[in-house]
Amino acid sequence: MIQTLIIDGDGVVIKRDKRFSDRLHERYGILPEITAPFFKTVFQKCVVGKADLRKELAGVYRDWGWKGTLEELLHFWFSKEGTHNEEMLVTIEKLRAHGIPTFLSTDNEKHRTDYILNEFGLGKHFDGVFSSAYIGFRKEQPDFWEHVKQVGKCEGEHTLVWDDEQSNIDTARKAGFNAELFIGMEDFTQKMGMYFSEIPAAIST
Repeated sequence: MIQTLIIDGDGVVIKRDKRFSDRLHERYGILPEITAPFFKTVFQKCVVGKADLRKELAGVYRDWGWKGTLEELLHFWFSKEGTHNEEMLVTIEKLRAHGIPTFLSTDNEKHRTDYILNEFGLGKHFDGVFSSAYIGFRKEQPDFWEHVKQVGKCEGEHTLVWDDEQSNIDTARKAGFNAELFIGMEDFTQKMGMYFSEIPAAIST
């Protein structure tokens, strides 16, 4: 029986359209080729908490051709990254009301993790968050899921993970979790109905 739910942020709970680098190009003419080296190297360290995004950006954002302040750049980045998947949030609230703890999982650096929980408002919809920035490992790494089990006290056999990246699903399954690939709300609702057949009212939309 599933007792705990872990749901991915970007691409699942958060509906995303375009990447930050693409939006920078469209809105301000800053080419992805200019920002790519940062995202392929330093930013990857930020995602696992080994570097601070604000400090690292401070040394490069002028070279990108950004005319505003660092805070304005971060606001443009974070505030335009997506919208709530309202249909899923309704399901999450129903499950929590039936006593199913639900956690957010995300491969994000700490500043955007905090933004997602606070300004973006997802914090009130979840019982907690498992973020790569605070754990020190990404979801495709086994140690991420060991942290979830040991620190988060989530038992693999009683926990259901949803993610839109197959590599994350594969790693979670190898760690003993039930895990499903998110491909859309119709499939999500159908599969959730099978996992939570004892509380169908929580799944119906």
